[in-house]
Amino acid sequence: MAAIREPGTTARVAQWASDYRLEDAPSEVVERIKVLILDLLRAIAVGARMPWSRAARQLALELGGKPSSSILLYGDRLDAVRTAFVNGVFAHAIDLDDTHVGSMLHPGASVLPAALAVAEMADASGPELLAAVVCGYEVGLRTGLAVQPSQFHRGFMATPTCGTLAASVAAGKLLGLDAQGLAGALGVSASYAGGLAQFYKSGSTVKRINAARAAEAGVQSALLAQRGIRGPADILEGDAGFLRAFSDDHDSRRITDDLGKGYRLFEVSNKIHAGAGRLQATADAGLALGSEHQLLPDQIAEVEVGIPKVILGRLTQTDPPDLQSAQMSVPFALAVSLAQGRERGPEAGLRREDYEAGLADPRIRELSKRVRCVIDPGIEAATGTEEVPSRVTLRLADGRVLVARVEHPRGSPSRRLRWGEIRALFRDTLEDALSPERLEQVPELVSRLDADARPRELAAAFIARPSWLEASSQ
Repeated sequence: MAAIREPGTTARVAQWASDYRLEDAPSEVVERIKVLILDLLRAIAVGARMPWSRAARQLALELGGKPSSSILLYGDRLDAVRTAFVNGVFAHAIDLDDTHVGSMLHPGASVLPAALAVAEMADASGPELLAAVVCGYEVGLRTGLAVQPSQFHRGFMATPTCGTLAASVAAGKLLGLDAQGLAGALGVSASYAGGLAQFYKSGSTVKRINAARAAEAGVQSALLAQRGIRGPADILEGDAGFLRAFSDDHDSRRITDDLGKGYRLFEVSNKIHAGAGRLQATADAGLALGSEHQLLPDQIAEVEVGIPKVILGRLTQTDPPDLQSAQMSVPFALAVSLAQGRERGPEAGLRREDYEAGLADPRIRELSKRVRCVIDPGIEAATGTEEVPSRVTLRLADGRVLVARVEHPRGSPSRRLRWGEIRALFRDTLEDALSPERLEQVPELVSRLDADARPRELAAAFIARPSWLEASSQ
């Protein structure tokens, strides 16, 4: 194996990823990655029938490509680059995929579509897939932590920037690239990295393809590096490299400190609510208040939400113009959850249909406009790289004041969802999509990826009923 001579951040990351094997991972890391994979398959199933997902798949089919990898649920076979893109659209289509607060990254939807597409193409083993995914998560999360929140304040999104780097490492490792090759793949992927946050202000559906672009570019970068087209081996730390280009305030030590010993993937949250990671606690609080007090929107005169400074102006729009904007709005998600709590209880999760119903309901729109977001020193102090708490204060029309504070949203590292809970969510989500045999087979294959199950088997098993695929998403 060729070692890299340069001692910089990029070299250290590439050497670590090249040398990493699944047997290096503690058992709890292996189990956590399997949970994250099964949860992403759940998110893919929810996202696959969205209009933008259907459009992305149709475009890919029209473009064609060598049939080496599978579009999940449908079973179409295309080249690994286009397959990673389509599966990435599915994964991030409705914002139910996993997320990491501190890096502001959606790691699963960036890394796993790339890794699964390449693993199937290369007929990799289950342990090879898991090791590559661990490396991809760690590189993406650590790079995100090194540039945030400066990157976000400059208007860049972490998923199509840091996620692209992460996907290139996972894909390159599955292709068998050595340390120099992985550094070269990182160098190429940084030139592909991009993605702006204007949609927070103006709406649109472009956020739906952020993770898909990362997965696609990551695979392309690794394939190019395999063929000798490589980027700078100091792409992370260089004077005109990734860290300086994408942030005004960065710390490269956050990438390499305790690399291979500490695992940032334990800081990743699984989502109960389809929407931004930083609104999860607020939605939990709204459901709890709405359920306990059986609230109707017209009963609520004023609403105040205590928030950290970082989301002010980005997630605080009170009158979102479309579904994507609604899912990025703390006030709107709170209005929906307050209304939903009365009927569905505190353990419900916000779905696409809930946001769409809210957008069509004048009472919920007006309630959202009554929500005032304020920077709360207590919430600011409690906000970390793992989760964002929330305080919700309601003043009712009859004069009563109600307060709910959620320190740890459901699915966050402090309230982590375990294998049994994720498997139950998977079964509930896909009961109509998969045959009874495949409903049992897919989780079983994921659970055995560290033993005898292969990625090709998983792709072949994760095929939906034709009637479910043909059903309208509306």
